[in-house]
Amino acid sequence: MYSNSFYCTSLAAFIAQIKDQATPDLIQIYGTLPAKEMTEWVTTLASLFPSACRIGMSCEHHIFNGEIKSTGMTVIFSYFENTTLKHHCVPFSTQQEDVGNALFEPFVSASDSTPSLPYIVLTDNREFLSDTFFNYPNEHQCLISGGRAGHADSAQSWLLYQDKILQNHALAVGFLNPDLLVHREIFVDSITIGQRMLVTSSDGCLLKRLDHVPAQQIYQRCLTNGEHLPLSVASQFALQTILDGVEVNAVPLKLEHNGALTMSEPLAEGSRVQFLYINPIHSTYSATLKTQELAFLETQSIFVFKCISRYQANSQATSDNMRLINNAQTVNGVYCYGEFYSSPVGTKSRQHALTYVAFNESASGSNKETKALKLATNENPIFPILNLINNTLLDIEQERKSLSLCKNSAIENSWLYDFQTGLLNRYALLSRLQNDNDIVHLAVVKIRNFSLINEQYGYSVADDLVAQLAHQLKHQLTAGGEKLGFICYRLSANEIAVSIDHQISPKRALQVFHQLIENIEEGVFTSSDSVKDILTLTLSVGLASIKDNDGRILSKHEHLLIQASEARRIAQSNNLPLAWNGDNHLDAASGENLEWIQTIRQALEQDKVYPYFQPCFDSQSGQQISAEALLRVEIDGQVVGPFAFLNLIKQTQLYPKITQLMLAQCERLLNQYPTVQLALNLSILDFKNDKTLAVLRDFFRRNQVLGRLTLEITESESIQDYEWINPILREFRQAGALLAIDDFGAGYSNLEKLISLEPDILKLDGSIIKNIDHDKKMQKLVVSINKLAHSLDIKTQAEFVHSQAVKDFLVDIGVDYLQGFHLATPLSEQQWIKTLIEQPSFD
Repeated sequence: MYSNSFYCTSLAAFIAQIKDQATPDLIQIYGTLPAKEMTEWVTTLASLFPSACRIGMSCEHHIFNGEIKSTGMTVIFSYFENTTLKHHCVPFSTQQEDVGNALFEPFVSASDSTPSLPYIVLTDNREFLSDTFFNYPNEHQCLISGGRAGHADSAQSWLLYQDKILQNHALAVGFLNPDLLVHREIFVDSITIGQRMLVTSSDGCLLKRLDHVPAQQIYQRCLTNGEHLPLSVASQFALQTILDGVEVNAVPLKLEHNGALTMSEPLAEGSRVQFLYINPIHSTYSATLKTQELAFLETQSIFVFKCISRYQANSQATSDNMRLINNAQTVNGVYCYGEFYSSPVGTKSRQHALTYVAFNESASGSNKETKALKLATNENPIFPILNLINNTLLDIEQERKSLSLCKNSAIENSWLYDFQTGLLNRYALLSRLQNDNDIVHLAVVKIRNFSLINEQYGYSVADDLVAQLAHQLKHQLTAGGEKLGFICYRLSANEIAVSIDHQISPKRALQVFHQLIENIEEGVFTSSDSVKDILTLTLSVGLASIKDNDGRILSKHEHLLIQASEARRIAQSNNLPLAWNGDNHLDAASGENLEWIQTIRQALEQDKVYPYFQPCFDSQSGQQISAEALLRVEIDGQVVGPFAFLNLIKQTQLYPKITQLMLAQCERLLNQYPTVQLALNLSILDFKNDKTLAVLRDFFRRNQVLGRLTLEITESESIQDYEWINPILREFRQAGALLAIDDFGAGYSNLEKLISLEPDILKLDGSIIKNIDHDKKMQKLVVSINKLAHSLDIKTQAEFVHSQAVKDFLVDIGVDYLQGFHLATPLSEQQWIKTLIEQPSFD
């Protein structure tokens, strides 16, 4: 066996080169031409060599005699003496296992005596290749080399099979010869490092944002500590994700002017990625060791299938790698968008790999002496690696303290995170404050002009700015080199908390945050990927310290968030950038808040926290169909609603106890009165509290509610991770609960995702109901929402029905359920049960 290879930039040049060539058994052609320009090549090859097996595929780069080519064609003629070639081609479909079966079955049935045939497999598939494609050849121990076609214009990629140019197909060539010697190898010289990041904006191969921050900023922060980022550095750090079980490695190919990166592979929005370090020098040293074996083998042809992610323009190390293998035997091949390699555990589609297959039909070859190569020493990658490791360790240390609070390893940690920013959330902070005494200072940072940004640009841009702010906070707090031991948390839509663990004085902490505010307010933020949309942020910050500058106690750890929030409120109301809990004018407000907490704690201990019930009526029949359980607290003989204290209590561990108490009261009534229906308010915080979630699950395991309990989701606009909340809500619906979205109205920015929760009921927000009797705009809005909900088989419910005129309008347009003071006020349990008997309707 032997092979001849040709490189040409035109068909005429190719014909001139092969003028005296005999007909080969196998022709491989790899080139950069688009599919529409390949017809003449196919026709010429078919007419000149009709008996040859002719295969090939499109690529952006190919290998001719060990040299990398980015234009033209590499054509390989191979001649065999004692080997029979079998080949087959099939179209792709979404059922990839069936495609693999159809491709390989003809070979296996024709070669039962030698099942472990070597194959070259080429594919042009629009989707990433699943491992199921290789199930059939894995069962029959087939040895596969090959790769996936690619082209700069993905619509112009192609496969060549005999006399056809095909797209979305797979082909295989099997080599039938029991004495054929085959040497195969794979080089994978990379390591994942750093934390996973979320792709929040992308368009094909254009990666715009990671964790809502421009992709180049992420690379700069992690690799160069915010300094200039050369492409030569960025290209050594791919981003790795797993798509349908397939490892995808995307390498930066170009730094765009708007902060985006052009990648070698598309990364879909919503995918999680991690840095993958690529070291071409290391790859060359590895190749040195592995290819020494080739010098002593009588290989007659070597075909290389190499990942496009390993291509680096002007990289001497890449050239060394090829020339090293070429030193053992002339190398030809192709850069692929996924390389196929059979290992002892089966065949997979690899990425960022270099694979080759070497053939020998006889023992008549001659050994070659491997010449020593002088390896290039490009830019030293050690500094970007150290920066990445340092920044990774910083992020890990921030998480360690909060994650260590979750003692039950069976519980997922996703509830500790804010989906949009990747920061730890309010519950993680509350857990630390309850269980950890490390925090010395706590700051609450609020974007003061957040509502204006919402109005002008929308919620998605506003969320994006919060992510940028989080990125800047981390950068500013580490820029000075001072060790603060800080952790960032997202508290709400426009608030981020920063805890400091190191024992710095309040005076120094105030200096740090004054400087931070100044730097951020002078900084530039973008509303999109366009440079023209430039925004500035205005902040108000509240700082709470455990001790004052003289060492006197200012706060308990569990009260730090309350005091920092109160300081932040004082700062904003007085138009100050920063306020501190050690300032005298904050003492009274802080004392009032602590008094509320103590009052609610005592009420819980004395069983003075209980539900009132506000009936809900069918708009057409007037019949009472259910009642909403509303929180009430008895204080000094007076029954008080939650408005004065609920937001304050949500910052403490009293809140989950109240939710669990309300659920227990609902359970008692549902069992005591088998025909009643109840609604219970739950916030997103309830689902993120592992104890509350466990109590809910126990409730549904014990009770067959069969639609008698409605879970009303409050603060639904704050849902960011729909993939996280959807399975939980689906679980409770399958257990018999109904699902209602509370306070539904004009404030929702992502109606499509909210509807994806598949609610049974939309509760219209009181703000759009209260003036509906005379506000024409609100009337049109409610009519539209009602029609939309009914088209999706969702019931509607209006709260805040405060007059006959409002009731009449809602009845006329067909809103399903009505609730409000005009129909019935919240009632004690005894009063409510009495109305079920004496006044079951509003008529």
